[in-house]
Amino acid sequence: MATGSSKAYTARLAGLGLVVITLWACSSRSPSPAPTSTTLPIPIVSLSPESSILGATATPGVTASDVPATLQSTPAPRLTPGPAKQPPIQPKVPAPAPTVAVPKPTGVAPPPAPTIVSIVAAGDIACDPTQNVGQPTDCDQAATAAEIGQLRPTAVLTLGDNQYEVNSLAAYNAVFAPTWGKYKSIIHPTIGNHEYLTAGAAGYFAYFGYPAYYAFNLGDWHIISLDSECSHVGGCQAGSPQEKWLLANLVAYPRLCTLVTWHEPRFSSGEHGDASQMTAIWADLVAAHVDVVLTGHNHDYERFVPLNAGGQPDPNGTTEFVVGTGGKNHYGFVAAPLTGEVVRNDKSFGVIDMTLGPTSYSWRFVPAPGYTFSDSGSASCH
Repeated sequence: MATGSSKAYTARLAGLGLVVITLWACSSRSPSPAPTSTTLPIPIVSLSPESSILGATATPGVTASDVPATLQSTPAPRLTPGPAKQPPIQPKVPAPAPTVAVPKPTGVAPPPAPTIVSIVAAGDIACDPTQNVGQPTDCDQAATAAEIGQLRPTAVLTLGDNQYEVNSLAAYNAVFAPTWGKYKSIIHPTIGNHEYLTAGAAGYFAYFGYPAYYAFNLGDWHIISLDSECSHVGGCQAGSPQEKWLLANLVAYPRLCTLVTWHEPRFSSGEHGDASQMTAIWADLVAAHVDVVLTGHNHDYERFVPLNAGGQPDPNGTTEFVVGTGGKNHYGFVAAPLTGEVVRNDKSFGVIDMTLGPTSYSWRFVPAPGYTFSDSGSASCH
């Protein structure tokens, strides 16, 4: 039978074993690096008088033979390790942007980007409301108006005789307005002889709100609209009010590229022939190195090489186009091609489509549906 002191000793050893088991269990909570669980034996501890664990003082003289067998052989519980710790995810750091060399300011502003604009033009356009029949042979103003929508120009230039026959405001509202008038916000009109068949060209001025002659800038180009019905504006001869205004305007706006419009062509092999009343003004334009003149009146298409003041080919002269093809009807030619007249056609309706750059221009005649005639080219300003 065990004595009281041996019972106490056995109890102390049992407590010591529980302390050892507890310490081992706590230390094994950290995940094992091995991928499978491991059974660890409880170690046999030999304590000296100076040793202490968690504040419990060992009793001297205890050896391994004094430890109950149940404590020596009790296996440790099986532990299943959790998932292995993964290294923390580092946020992605974007790669540094490439270094761009910024030029030092020099005090000089870069040149502006070149301006490219386009125009569509034609004259002799809309039939009288009482005669608006015969399309596409006559009165084809709706077809030429549709070309404007397709070409989407910066501006539209009408070249006179915009509305037949007497050019009243009622006629404008009846025929011109629902066709070419769809683009009224970008139209810069030119007055013709039929405009004056209504007293004082009242229908024209009421519809468009423009004066008889005026000028404006479009892109890098200076554009001037003149009145070739000279008797209504005090004449077109040298010293006339319009001619004096023109000379002052050319001086005030010395652009590299200039385009002028009026109705009756200075030179033409069409039904009405040459408009000699524009002789002085033509000479002024040649002297000022104006590049292009667009006209109508003769219901055809004509193009000339650059001509001098006398109408002779000259690379420093002015190029004339006749574009009376807006839709009213056609006139046949009454003479052989004139000197310098290189292209002509009296069978097609259509418009001239021009691209105006800072130092040059290009053109093409775009026929209305049902017609095949075309003309195109380019030239430099001078």
